[in-house]
Amino acid sequence: MIDAYFSKKLERIERISTLIRPIDRTLLKTAEEPLPILLQKNEVEEFLKNLFVEVYERSGEKLNERLRHMRKWNLFRFIGIPTGFSRHVEKDEQLAKENREAMLSLAILRKILGVKTPTELDKVKILPKEYLYYRIKLKNKEIFNEKGEKDFIYTQLLEIDDGFRKALLSRI
Repeated sequence: MIDAYFSKKLERIERISTLIRPIDRTLLKTAEEPLPILLQKNEVEEFLKNLFVEVYERSGEKLNERLRHMRKWNLFRFIGIPTGFSRHVEKDEQLAKENREAMLSLAILRKILGVKTPTELDKVKILPKEYLYYRIKLKNKEIFNEKGEKDFIYTQLLEIDDGFRKALLSRI
């Protein structure tokens, strides 16, 4: 099950895979005021395959960018050129965070699609069956589902993703 509205609104592509969940058969097939469906059934397969390819490429790019930064920093340190330790630590922490996001997204997509590389995607067939509606409520900067349970993924996205935040707050 993938969110057919917020999956097209997120700021960073690596975060889309967090909106893929196991199917909950207790969800309703209709809703009073549903959000628009931005991801149509006939687009799901191509959307997920393109997402996998993009995340696969970005995960390698993020790792290379971090390693390049570390090599350059270590070279300057070895030679004895002062470069500002805290500045490099902050940059490395940011690159490490981005790399973790990309690798986590890739791991989720690999498990869901059952592939390891983009060359295997031609074997994947996805047949969407129906739309189900997941009701959420915003309370004190936290998101809860219709059962009153806190949704940790949506709450985290509300904190860190501007695209998600803007899309949610524009619908309230």
